[in-house]
This record gives sequence, C-alpha cells and structure tokens, in this order.
Amino acid sequence: MRADERIGKWIERYEENGYINGSILIASNKDIILNKGFGMANWEHSVSNKPTTKFRIGSLTKAFTSMGIYQLHEKGKLCIDDCIGKYLPDYPLGENITLYHCLTSTTGIPNYTSFPDFWSKTMRLPMTLEQLIDSFKHLELNFEPGMKFEYSSSGYTLLTAIIEKVSGMSYAEYIKEKICRPLGMSNTGCDDGIEIVADLASGYSFWEKPIHSAYADLSFPLGAYGLYSTTEDLFLWDQALESSQLLNKELMEKMFSPNISSYASGWMVSEMLGRKCVHHFGDISGFCSNFLRFVDEQVTVIFLSNINVTPVTHLTQEMARVLFDEQVSLPLSTQPINFTNTELIAGKYLIENDESKILDITLKNGELYLTVPKMYGVLYKFKLIPVSHNPTKTTFLTEMVNEQLIFHYCSLGKIESVEYKDFNGNKYIAYKDL
Repeated sequence: MRADERIGKWIERYEENGYINGSILIASNKDIILNKGFGMANWEHSVSNKPTTKFRIGSLTKAFTSMGIYQLHEKGKLCIDDCIGKYLPDYPLGENITLYHCLTSTTGIPNYTSFPDFWSKTMRLPMTLEQLIDSFKHLELNFEPGMKFEYSSSGYTLLTAIIEKVSGMSYAEYIKEKICRPLGMSNTGCDDGIEIVADLASGYSFWEKPIHSAYADLSFPLGAYGLYSTTEDLFLWDQALESSQLLNKELMEKMFSPNISSYASGWMVSEMLGRKCVHHFGDISGFCSNFLRFVDEQVTVIFLSNINVTPVTHLTQEMARVLFDEQVSLPLSTQPINFTNTELIAGKYLIENDESKILDITLKNGELYLTVPKMYGVLYKFKLIPVSHNPTKTTFLTEMVNEQLIFHYCSLGKIESVEYKDFNGNKYIAYKDL
C-alpha cells in the first residue's frame, strides 16, 4: 500500500470518530500527500477548517524569532555571542546573558508564562513589551547562564526587543518583510488581537462540547508565541529551511545545532521513531500545534488545531509512523450500543500507583461523562460512548479525543477494575473509590 493510501486509511477512521480538528499537511520528498482541514474553524457560524485556514501557532513562533536574530548576525548588525546588555543596557545581569543563551533557553531567567498568576490574571491583561520585560528582569536567576536548559519564553521576549532595536522595525514588520514576503508566506503574521485577520480560526476548549477558551490578550506574546499561519505557509517555511534563501548554510547549521539537552535555537532536535527529527510544539489559548521535520527522510508533518485538547504531539507521531510503514492501532468505531446499567459505572476511580489522578465519571440526562485532567492540570469533560458489552466487560470510547475505558466485572457483576487508555496511548489501571 502506498504512503498516501496508508495515511488516507488512518485519517478516515480518526475523522469518522470526530477525533481530528484543525488542518494537517503531510509531505514526503517535497511532494504534498495530504493537505486538508478537519472539523470547525468557527462553531458559532458553522465555518469548516480548510488548508487555507489561519491558526495561532503559539511557540512555533520561536523559530521565526530565532531566524530573525541569525539574519541580523549575518548582516553584521549584532552577534549571537553578544551580551544582551549591549542592546538592553538597563537589563540587570545583562553582561552575563548572551543572545545565544536566549536562543537556546539557557539564560536562567524565570519563564513568565509559569508565574503563579499568569493563567488567572496576567495573560488576560494588555502589556507593552517593556512592561513584560519589567515583570521578570529583577527576579533572581534560576541558574548561572549557559549551565542548564530550561524552556523559557522570557528569553524570546528579550530577543523580540533586540530585533526591534537593531532593525529599527516592529517585530511584526520585521517578520513580514524579512521572512514571510521573500518566501511568499502571505497568510502568516503577528496577531495583536485588534486587527481583523481574515480566515483566522476561533480557538476552543472542551467541556461536554466545544466551549470558548480562556481569554488571552495578544499585545505581548509577539516573538515568544504571537504568530498566526497556515499549514501551507508553514510548508513554504519548511522548504526554505532546506535552502540558503534566508540564511547562509553555516549559520543554518548553527541554528539547528542543539546546545544543552535537545534544544537548538527555536527548535528541538532529537531522535524520534529512531530517526533524527527537528520539531516544535506550540500552544496558546484555544490552539495547539506540532511541526515535525524528519530531515534525512524528507518527511514533514504539520498539524494546527483550534481545540486545545487535541493531542497534536501524539497524533503527528502516529502519522509519521504510518508514513514510515510502522505498526499503528486504529481507534475502535464510535458506533454506540444500547447500555442501560449506567449507575453501576458512575463514580470516582483512582489510578493505580497515582491516586492523585482521578477519573470522575458522572451521569447527566442518562449519559455518562468522564472528567479528567490534561495538560497543565486543566480538567476536561468528555461524553462516554458504549461500544461493546458482555458479562465480563464493557468498553467505552470518549467523544472528541481517542480515549478508551474497559470496565471489568467480577462474577457477582460488580466492577473489579478499569483499563484506561488515554489519548497519548498511555495505559492505566484504576479502581473504584468506594
């Protein structure tokens, strides 16, 4: 079976179950073999996702910021080994932190998106770039610069300010003129939350059904996680990274060389599925994305989603497995069966060896729902669909994401245990909390 047929079969089952939301582009040897939108770009107005739908791409932005810094280095406007104090003279300890530390997340500067009040307050309020930098510049460093990797948006905020200072352009202008326009990326830009962006998807969360995501002010993400794009534009970006169109070969190699851990400059470079992969994940309120580049095999997988619970990291890896003709398991069909013993199933279930993680199954209007924590500990609630039943077990699938619960019964008909497989393929055993 050809690669496009294999991926088509995989996509078909996930799409039938409603497990894919967003836009996906897959390419092999520079040929696009899948380029399609799934689910809704806007649920309120029933607008479908398309290959041309724009999505906020979160931290995929960091690769563009990194490219901007390397371009300015190539032009002699700055040096990546310069201390940031040369460009931001009021920054405390600016003589100890280099641009390269910022590029490779080795500054030791605390990550502002991890501050305790960020989710509940800070991310919802407008800020200038200067105000954002002021919020972390006087904090004690977590470690001596250059000694450790610790993923941080704070360093990329400093790089954003340096791009603006050195180039004399706003960050949005620089990215548009020096990266997007030369590549023909007309559907990529910096989202300030004020200007109307045509064909931009709305971002959602999920609680029994798609709901509005928490509000995030877009005045300050900028070079850390503030861009929007399409899968088609990101494929143009992917192709440009194989050439010297934006940057010479020597600097391109430096940009893709890991420093400490697997982090290079705005990209992770690690082994995935036994192959070298250049990749990055992104998320911003209501959106998540993943970008895989298997450079030796010339395989690219780009998945942009506008439902924040979509497991884009796992699904892009699964798609890569399909392309490489490796074994993958398809979800069961979500065709429901009649199941009436719902009260037996309802209750709280404790995960074996991790009783802090609870599967909370509740009844509402005769339907069962699973409430479970996901990324950042955020709770999501999914309807459970019964798909098979016999005297020893009942199997349920969740709506929206590919999760499976198998309830095993003892000879008396009581629940003995639950097998829970989450959307990342992790398997757990849980017991009812009596």
